[in-house]
Amino acid sequence: MACVIGIVYCFLWYSSILAGYAGLFCPLLPLIFISNKWYRYCTDVLFTFWQMYPTVLLELLCGCYIEATGDAILADETSILVMNHRTRTDWNFLWPAIYHTTQGINRFKYPMKFVLKDTIKHIPGPGWVMQLACFLYIKRCWTADKPKVRAMVDYFCGTSYKFALLLFPEGTDFTIATKKISNKFAESNDFKKYDYVLHPRTTGFSFLVGRLLSKNGLDALYDITLAYCDKIPQTEKDILWGNFPKKIKMHFRRYPSTVLPHSEDNLKKFLEKCWLEKEQTLREFHASGNFPIGQALVNTNRVELYLALFFWTMLPVLLLDGRQFRVWRLSRF
Repeated sequence: MACVIGIVYCFLWYSSILAGYAGLFCPLLPLIFISNKWYRYCTDVLFTFWQMYPTVLLELLCGCYIEATGDAILADETSILVMNHRTRTDWNFLWPAIYHTTQGINRFKYPMKFVLKDTIKHIPGPGWVMQLACFLYIKRCWTADKPKVRAMVDYFCGTSYKFALLLFPEGTDFTIATKKISNKFAESNDFKKYDYVLHPRTTGFSFLVGRLLSKNGLDALYDITLAYCDKIPQTEKDILWGNFPKKIKMHFRRYPSTVLPHSEDNLKKFLEKCWLEKEQTLREFHASGNFPIGQALVNTNRVELYLALFFWTMLPVLLLDGRQFRVWRLSRF
């Protein structure tokens, strides 16, 4: 039964993205030549609405509960989010957490953007849509990535655009192999070895946050700590086979821009301190089950989730039926 649920989830998830790309995002492209602001507005509304779809699928179909606590994300601010990267599928469970934690009148047009590996943009469907939604793709080569980060920051700040951008400072998911690499890095730099997180890569983070701060383009930074309470879906194959955890904990801690250091060196130290605290938090969680206590962040509006479920499930069907109807009409002539 778990395998069936996994296959159904992946099919619905992927078909909704393909249908959204072909039926909604592509037809909007000409708008970018008329008004960049309105194009960005429309794509943000669409992507935010789509984020509700994996949320409702995970909760209703897969029985996966994401417990979010701490500080709410304010949709009228520009925010940077950093999170430990436990598995390759963390992003899949982040969308429900973002849905429940985002508050404010602009929450309907406040999608979560990611910093992703450059190769992902070529994946048919998801990669294409995320390019149109202005996600940031990097090659993991700082000489090539630095101009991209600078251009993105300058573009958003120049248009007074409010957004939320998530990055995984560890750069990769937590495995036995990556833990060995992290420990080797710790030894060579006289750092403490970690058991539950990897040492973060600080160069890109410090440049991104520092440039936003220098342009008065950052309102807050959120440090997210993620913990799987039972099953750990390490790869996409686990999702396909229905290996969904029953409960995931995420704690959000907000740092206003006024308390953040502005120099890149101090930003690096700030991130390293966050990861040291994250290691201690996860160590305690795995030893005793205790997790940071904070305000429970829950969005109780089920109507919009059901609307998203209906819309994104039916969209592929409607597009296919419309195409078949056009083929049928043409065949009559």
